[in-house]
Amino acid sequence: AGQGLERARASMKSKVQQYVEGVGGIRLWGFSPSLDLSAMIDGNSEEELNILSMMPGDICSFLKTIARMHSQKARQLNYYIIERHPEALARYILLLSIFFDDDLGPRECTEIFLEIYGNTMLRKQTSAFLHSKVEELIKFLTNGEGKLAEFIDITQMKFKERDAIEKVFKTWYESIECDMEEWREKRLRSYYEDRFDYRKNLIDWDYSMSVKDWAEIIHSKLFLWWRQEGIAYEIRDSKYPQPNRTMASYAEGKEKGYSKLKRGFWGDIVQSPYWSIGVHADEHSLYKKRSFQHTKTCQHVAEYNIYSLLYELSTKKPYKMPPEDSEIHGRSFWSGLSHRDVEKIEEEGEIETLQDDRLDTLSAGQARGNSSKKVPQGVRLILLQGENFDFMKGKKKFAELFDVVFLSNLCLQMLKEPLPDLLRARAALVVEGADFMLNFDKNDRKAFNDKIKELGKELGMVVEDGKRDRYKLYNGVHFPLYFLSFDKAAAQEVLAQRAKRQEEAVKSQASLESLLSQSTGDERPTAEALEGLEALDVP
Repeated sequence: AGQGLERARASMKSKVQQYVEGVGGIRLWGFSPSLDLSAMIDGNSEEELNILSMMPGDICSFLKTIARMHSQKARQLNYYIIERHPEALARYILLLSIFFDDDLGPRECTEIFLEIYGNTMLRKQTSAFLHSKVEELIKFLTNGEGKLAEFIDITQMKFKERDAIEKVFKTWYESIECDMEEWREKRLRSYYEDRFDYRKNLIDWDYSMSVKDWAEIIHSKLFLWWRQEGIAYEIRDSKYPQPNRTMASYAEGKEKGYSKLKRGFWGDIVQSPYWSIGVHADEHSLYKKRSFQHTKTCQHVAEYNIYSLLYELSTKKPYKMPPEDSEIHGRSFWSGLSHRDVEKIEEEGEIETLQDDRLDTLSAGQARGNSSKKVPQGVRLILLQGENFDFMKGKKKFAELFDVVFLSNLCLQMLKEPLPDLLRARAALVVEGADFMLNFDKNDRKAFNDKIKELGKELGMVVEDGKRDRYKLYNGVHFPLYFLSFDKAAAQEVLAQRAKRQEEAVKSQASLESLLSQSTGDERPTAEALEGLEALDVP
């Protein structure tokens, strides 16, 4: 029994291992609700607004920010996104090309967007659509052609970084081998180990003990289906025979003792794609209950969010669901709109009359004459690749540039220099916490979130605890976000003291090294003495 216990202990993974194997090496979606980051600056009156998002793993905050530009004073928005992996940047470009595709009506656009965003497997027609997009994306990347070139700026990326993104695009052709089901199953078996056959019980435990308390709008069956099969958003009772090649990526590993890049599925298998767009919406009717059960699910919320972004970009008005649609109980948000705005779907062939699936029709005529999906004037999305802020250090074009900075919870260690040098005289920071992270217990989450505040204060920032009360889910649970404000004038003294401590630490280290280098004595026994000890058989 004792030996069995020791073997069990040896096989148990550390929390760090569990976390890494669960969320994966590349982030494919966000772990907190998307935000209008332009609203982080209270009373902003600047002509130009510069926002930096560090490794968000998600494009939805950008979409929400530009959709709300009509309510902000800034005329020019420069939105920077930095990612470590070219696969993440490639997915951003693809999702934006889907969102702004004028040939897609809002229903089809929403469904394809969510399917590629969150499902590891695709419908045949979606896979064919993805295949047809590759050439368009490559032309944008290499020649600056197409609608995306009007607002996406890749000129600050190195040529080898752009080449890496192009290579990613080319892996999305249907002719490229991609065994997504096998890759994901290998990840699941590695994660659960000898508990693989009991994974349903473990998933139920995660849901009952954590997810249900945070956001019950995530239905238990949907959560279970995604955790087991990788399907987050069900599209019209369809089958999903084709792999979602956009979720394939490379990771460093070893084979026969040699380092090797291995292609596979290295994304999240624990958290789910619901947190960014499936748990929060401005439409309160989505959260109605009957007999203590939600009448809607996270899928309704996600579909509503994408559709409302399309609507607001077109009309410059927030979308409000008509009262008669708030009583629908179908599995899709479209169940309420279809009987009035969209032709019924022929189940056998899933053929839709796209002529009636247009934004001017779905918005009941309010958007008529302006149905084209146009990016607001003055918007520029700058894509960059990097591990941290070091490549920005000392560069004039980044000095005191950013009004707002978002850091995902991958970037806690970046709350240090040179970050203060990148911020304007008055700036706001939003840092993603660990509140919704599975594989963490309450103490881990608290320690992580406390560290955010501690590191922020060391940089002279002020923790805005009151601001968190503005950002709650439908059930009163706070967003897993922490808000910091930065005033360069007020922070000068703190930063000066921090710099002095660091300088003293460097001097102390240097003086120790100097002392050792000047020392000529060596108290260790000589080779002759050691030989003498061996001869005497001294232990």
